[in-house]
Amino acid sequence: MDLKYSVGLDIASKKIDICLSVIDAEQRVKVVSSKSFLNTLNGFKDMQDWIIKHHKQKDVQLVLCMEATGVYHENCALYFHERNFKISIILPNKAKHYLISLGLKSKNDSIDARGLAKMGAEQCLELWQPMGKFFYELRQYTRQYQNLQEQKTVFNNQLHALEQSMYRSKSMIKQQKDSIKLFDKQLKELVKLINNLIDSDQVIKQRFANVCKIKGIGTLTGATILAETNGFVLFKTTSS
Repeated sequence: MDLKYSVGLDIASKKIDICLSVIDAEQRVKVVSSKSFLNTLNGFKDMQDWIIKHHKQKDVQLVLCMEATGVYHENCALYFHERNFKISIILPNKAKHYLISLGLKSKNDSIDARGLAKMGAEQCLELWQPMGKFFYELRQYTRQYQNLQEQKTVFNNQLHALEQSMYRSKSMIKQQKDSIKLFDKQLKELVKLINNLIDSDQVIKQRFANVCKIKGIGTLTGATILAETNGFVLFKTTSS
């Protein structure tokens, strides 16, 4: 008797490799089928038809397991969530350690999909719920701020090198300083966007204020914590 169907999805920017496996009462996991699809809306529709076709025993639960791959998995996850599929999203380090435990040290798309399918079949993984639009928008702002700040640091280091050169180019130094000024302008605009967004929701605004009361946590750090934890929903607690 089969206990659970599990679909492992290895997701890249252009394509998705998937593997459908099933676990029986003897805890044996066998591969039913594997295939590749485009990481597009049409690809999701084709994938859904393929999954339904191979999900022979409709009374046996089915779960989709995918690795968190930047933002490339998000559209696929949301598509299937909206169609009432059970989805688990695995952190990359957790998936990596599981694959290593199976002796799968080599890495390719089909192996990753098969490993994720086996992981979903064997384990009772937490089901995924999408963040609300508010936190997706806040996360975009905070991640862009971090990206710009890192780029600004690179340009500052380059400017220092130019100013210390044996033969200094005034035009290059000016260009570098102009670029840094542009980064500063964009960073200020992002801070304003972040503050305006947080102020638009009184509940979030209060959570944000409470976070910023913690010593060493400023505006950007507090906003990043809220964004990356879905307003603390992703924080886990243990009870004694």
